[in-house]
Amino acid sequence: MLFGWTSCGGGALVSTCDDGTRAGVASVEVVPSFEAHETSFEVTLTSPDAVAVACTHTDDPDEVHLVESPMPSEVHTLQLTGLRASSTYDCRVVATCSRRSPEDVVVQTREPDPLLPGIEVQTFDPRAGREYVLTNHNGASQRLLVFDREGHVRWRAQVPASGPSIEFHYHGGEDGFVWGGGWPPNSANRPRRLSVFGAEERYDTAAALGDWSSSPFHHDGKLLSDGRFLTLEEVDNVGPTTTFRGFRVRRVDPVTATVDFDYDSQRAVDEGHLPEGPDDAWHANWVDVDPVDGEDVLFVSLCFLSQTVAIDVETGAWRWRFGPGGDFTLVDLEGVPLPDEAYPQCQHGLQKRGDRLLVYDNGWQRGHSRAAEYALDEGSMTATLLWTWTEPEWFERSLGSVDWLADERVLVGMGHLGWAGIEGDHSTIVEIDPTDGAKLWEARYATTQDLLYRASAADPCALFSNAAYCDAVRARLDDLAAVLDR
Repeated sequence: MLFGWTSCGGGALVSTCDDGTRAGVASVEVVPSFEAHETSFEVTLTSPDAVAVACTHTDDPDEVHLVESPMPSEVHTLQLTGLRASSTYDCRVVATCSRRSPEDVVVQTREPDPLLPGIEVQTFDPRAGREYVLTNHNGASQRLLVFDREGHVRWRAQVPASGPSIEFHYHGGEDGFVWGGGWPPNSANRPRRLSVFGAEERYDTAAALGDWSSSPFHHDGKLLSDGRFLTLEEVDNVGPTTTFRGFRVRRVDPVTATVDFDYDSQRAVDEGHLPEGPDDAWHANWVDVDPVDGEDVLFVSLCFLSQTVAIDVETGAWRWRFGPGGDFTLVDLEGVPLPDEAYPQCQHGLQKRGDRLLVYDNGWQRGHSRAAEYALDEGSMTATLLWTWTEPEWFERSLGSVDWLADERVLVGMGHLGWAGIEGDHSTIVEIDPTDGAKLWEARYATTQDLLYRASAADPCALFSNAAYCDAVRARLDDLAAVLDR
């Protein structure tokens, strides 16, 4: 029995071999793709069988991509993505169960997008991971990028959002990539799902948002763990003396194409939870829904207040504010109270997991930026500062993100705006181990004009079938060695 590995995180498939199979490869057509990082194969066999294709980079024998079509058929279409642009691959096509020789073909990938940023990479510690890095590139236009730990771009898509404030994650399987957000707010920033191969738009929340053409979406749009989408939008709110910009959050169910949760910050103003202010009063820049004691809770980051707030999804009732002037007592690991300066000072790109809040802290008043993690005890309303990480002269007044990786590692994205931080700095992504404060790995855009907002990671075995980054692909190639090497 053969267990076939599929690209794009499809998982294990099963095919039963008949020892009498005599299928051979009748023809192979390499189908060029519009994208520089992918190709596909149309394979015709002489009789029904499964098919495997292994492609080796001619300049890097450790980089071997494997894609399989495990169900017996005479005609197969196999899609392969995650390749390097401007590269030659020697590919071997074989009827998996057959004892006949494979067919060899050559794949030449296209030239890369000329507007992609240069990516400079350094590895400082062998503990650095092999996850792919997902981020955005805001230069002449807006792009979504996936690159490896050597700085090779493996996937890209151009999207219509105009500003750098993009949320971008890989969710695996049919969900593929999901992106949303941007700045300034506009209707094009609503959340959407893209396929891994071809970067095709597979779902647009506009299907459930009747006012999408006039709603200004911004900064955040994401897929929740239960399959629903969350939006962050801008709305006008009215206070006692002025009209100003507030926020709206909606949750979209793609199965029913309906909105099942809608919160307008006007309610928070009316109930006295949030003050009125001039123009963009609080600057909401991140949202998420996470269960607390079995109940869904909405979390919203309000940069200009240096607060993160929690709102009950079912009732819309206000639960708490975390930050200076909020509802928590902040302490260190020894339980000693800390001053308000130890709270985040404008936070971006947060993550919430259980009682933990991971924060990119821009440090407006402090004069340097950092990553920080807090434990929130809602029973005692005590917040504990668990750790912080920064580097000398690291200060950016805007942008940034944090993302939990495996083994307590954290990916930190530092977006750079020349007018808002240190002149001459670069947008940078680092991997750190907060248990000892070590910086394990770093990537940065080569020029100061190239911007990023947030960085996230994807498991190297879930996204692309590249043996250089996934041991399971290497093991599967070993399983197939007898048929591939005939």
